[in-house]
Amino acid sequence: MHGRTACAWQSACPGGDRRPPAGVRRFILRLDINVLTNVPTPTPPPRDTRPLAAAAMLIVALTVTLAGLLVSSYHDTIEREQTNLRNLAEAFAAQTHYATLALDLALARAAEHAPQDGTDTAAALPGGAPEAIPARVRRLGPDAPRRPLPSGAPKIGIALPPDGGPATITLARVLPIGPAVIEADAAYFQRIFDSADLGHGGSVTLHQRDGTMLVRSPTLPKAIGHSFIHTPLFQTHLPRAAVGAFEATSPIDGVSRLYGYSAVAGYPLLIVTGRDLSDTLAVWRGWLWIAVLAWALLSVTLAMLARRMSREAARQAALIARLQASERRLADGARYLKTILDSLATPLWVLDAKRRIVLFNRAFLQFTGRNEDAVTGRLETEVLDPAGADARARLYADSTADGVHALEAEIRDGSGATRTAIQLAAQLRSEGDAVQIVNSLTDITERKQVELRLAYLADHDPLTGLPNLNYLRRVLADALQGEQIVLLLIALERQQEVADLLGIEAGDDAVRQVAARLDGLAPAALCVARVKANEFAVLLPAGPGRRPVDAVALELHALLAEPVRVGGREFHLAPVIGIATYPQDAASANELMRLADIAKHRARSDAGEPVHFHSESTHLQLDERLTIEEQLRHALARGELTPHYQPKVDIATGQVTGFEVLLRWNSPVLGPVSPARFIPIAEQTGLIVPIGTWVLRTACAQASHWAREHGIATRVAVNLSIRQFYQKDLLRVIAGALDDAGLPPHALELEITESIAMSRVDVVERLLGGIRDLGVELSIDDFGTGYSSLAYLKRFPVQRLKIDRAFVRDLGRDADSAAIVRSVVALGHGLSMRIVAEGVETEEQLALLRALGCDEYQGYLFARPMDAAAVPALLGRPVASGA
Repeated sequence: MHGRTACAWQSACPGGDRRPPAGVRRFILRLDINVLTNVPTPTPPPRDTRPLAAAAMLIVALTVTLAGLLVSSYHDTIEREQTNLRNLAEAFAAQTHYATLALDLALARAAEHAPQDGTDTAAALPGGAPEAIPARVRRLGPDAPRRPLPSGAPKIGIALPPDGGPATITLARVLPIGPAVIEADAAYFQRIFDSADLGHGGSVTLHQRDGTMLVRSPTLPKAIGHSFIHTPLFQTHLPRAAVGAFEATSPIDGVSRLYGYSAVAGYPLLIVTGRDLSDTLAVWRGWLWIAVLAWALLSVTLAMLARRMSREAARQAALIARLQASERRLADGARYLKTILDSLATPLWVLDAKRRIVLFNRAFLQFTGRNEDAVTGRLETEVLDPAGADARARLYADSTADGVHALEAEIRDGSGATRTAIQLAAQLRSEGDAVQIVNSLTDITERKQVELRLAYLADHDPLTGLPNLNYLRRVLADALQGEQIVLLLIALERQQEVADLLGIEAGDDAVRQVAARLDGLAPAALCVARVKANEFAVLLPAGPGRRPVDAVALELHALLAEPVRVGGREFHLAPVIGIATYPQDAASANELMRLADIAKHRARSDAGEPVHFHSESTHLQLDERLTIEEQLRHALARGELTPHYQPKVDIATGQVTGFEVLLRWNSPVLGPVSPARFIPIAEQTGLIVPIGTWVLRTACAQASHWAREHGIATRVAVNLSIRQFYQKDLLRVIAGALDDAGLPPHALELEITESIAMSRVDVVERLLGGIRDLGVELSIDDFGTGYSSLAYLKRFPVQRLKIDRAFVRDLGRDADSAAIVRSVVALGHGLSMRIVAEGVETEEQLALLRALGCDEYQGYLFARPMDAAAVPALLGRPVASGA
């Protein structure tokens, strides 16, 4: 089969082309053929360094050329600036020559008439210039002999006033009238030199040939009059040429400058012009930076381009090598690909642009039930279930647009069986941009069945098949949008007894029988659901035209009250029903369920009324009970509970024989709360255990205190609730209370009700025996209200029987009450027990009790319950016999 599989596409390829289809070839190339075939990857060719070498040579040539241009530009800049400075020096030398000549002529004209102390004159410049040089001419001596004007050069100098005033240029000659001098303000020459713009650091100076500085622009007073004869200008350059240029560092300010100089014709003077070398080279340096940046940018560009070309060449070479290797392995790759595809359990197939099957795996053949010849090159509609062709066509259209697309649908396999599957389709583009579609098919039939089962279990009870609470809530939410509805919550009170007796399976069987009865209501009900282990809910429409709810509820209760038969026996499950209606009772689904649940609990607690409708009074009673419970949980810690003591009196002697401890609660929130209200709640919640323990310990401590501080030896009677009586450590708690208080055991009496005594006789007998072994006395409270067995009663170590106040209250008015009291007295005395009557409030009641043989009594006739502080005063007063 493998041989035929490798060429499965050949029959579908026109012209007998033995190469795989283009899409398949591209699909194969996408695989890592190196891993499939274990053929080592070809060694990549060495990187071509020729582009890098060429770039390096270009950079070197560019560097040399740029350096030569920069050096040439540097020298041109220096030479050009030196020429400018030399020309400027020659121009200033010419001006200085004319100015000096004017002063010389003015001296010759004015000296003959000038006094010794001098006379002002003006030296006119040659050429008729309008400007004249202000000057002062004076003779140097009054007795100087007249002689002819000498032919030698005049003597020129600088006069610096001692007061720091303006300097003066002096020109002296020996005239026929004697030596004379003309003095001109140096500022004149200063103004001429200031007209030159030589930039920052530039200067123009006027020197004598002996190096003395006469004028400087810009002015520098400290240098005027100083000789610079030892500078290179006077030592080297001036001796060689009267006009020239050079570079030097100024001895005045240390600035490097380019200098131009020119000797003044006919006079021993020299003009020097200078420009700061940095200022001269500023433009050149700017071009230098531009050239350097351009060189750097071009060099980097060339280097990167060369590197990229080198890498691209290497990449192309490597790609060519890989493509060549891939072409050599293409045929083998197709075989390996087919092997991989055939190893997959998921059907896979590839369609070309015309929806022909060009590639597939063995799982696809198994799914379609066809051989390779019946699949290769065929249209997919000829191979797969034609019923889903339209949906698959839409899937293929979506997959050619973008991404991977999925289709979940039912499809028939080759055997004709219908399967639920997910088809994934993704486009595959091959050479020439031809679009092909890769498909896979995942059979999810079993998973779908599991999902349906899970969805069913999410809304249904697996035991009964009825809807569960989740389903009920949804139906209830929808029903609230319509007309009136009524919700019945049903609890099977005794179903657990069946499970306890016969086992869990039997209990489940009982539940199933009840569910079958309720299921018969389904046509008329909106929903019948099992909401808890032994609870059901029935949701019915209500309102005008419907059967009355109470009639339906009673009929339903009668139906469920019929016994169920389990394990060959019949059991009554004691159903109770709580009912709430919408919108009369509740405005929401949760509230409706809550109120129906409250009504169900009310029906559970009311044995005579197993069907209970929600009412406002029920709601208020629940609210009151929960409020009392909330406050009672903190009452003991807050010190809100107080024991009161009601005396017991011997009827014959009138003496107090003991006290019964009665608990009182004064709540800061609820005010005084009757024991009839909070004791049952404490019993239900279990709070009675810590409260009862506290009462027991407090009573023992109080009795011990009376005996110790007041010399009153009396007995205290404490009631035990059923929860207290059956607590595991009851005997330890009693013994601990006696020991901690230091109270003799016979000074403590414990009272239990008749219902406790008859609840679990064997356990009660054992516990009462343990209490009696401690030395504590026992009494049965509320005797006559239950169903005591005389056979059991005589087994209990009880010292007293207490007649319930209900019989005492009717003495003198009801003969039956008197008969009951007489019987109890006779019974108790027959068992050596003392008889105590409760609730004695009148003298008539007391007289009848005395006549009937009762031993003790307690009640308002003698004293109301009192706090501990009032007991000593009560015991200290005289009591008449029979009071």
